[in-house]
This record gives sequence, structure tokens and C-alpha cells, in this order.
Amino acid sequence: MRVYTIAEVPDQLVQKWLQHLRDFDTKHPGCHFNVAADAPNLSVTEMVDLIRIDPGLTFQKLFARPNFNLDD
Repeated sequence: MRVYTIAEVPDQLVQKWLQHLRDFDTKHPGCHFNVAADAPNLSVTEMVDLIRIDPGLTFQKLFARPNFNLDD
């Protein structure tokens, strides 16, 4: 079964949320999480720092965010 969750998490709680997912994943080998984050107000360095957890994520990939102007 796939469960889709979209969470709006304050910057100061991102690591705790990801750590919660990682801890659950570690304790339950049949589970696998794909996590995507969108934070247009953060730099790439800040985003990478926010997703560092222990044990580390097995795969990290950064995607360029399109620059949409919805006013046009």
C-alpha cells in the first residue's frame, strides 16, 4: 500500500520530522519512504543542512525549482 502525505512543517521542526520518519523506517524493514521538500526561501546549503539526520538518508537528490510567475 502507498500512503501519500503532504506535511507543512516549520523550518525548526524539519529535522525532527525527518528523524521521526527515518526512525520508523529503521524499525520496520518493510517500509520505504520517498521524501520531497520544497523550500523556496532557503538556499541549497540551508536545505541540505535541514535534511541531515542520523542514520543518514540513503539517497539525496536536489531538483532545480522552476521560477513561475503566477502574476503573468
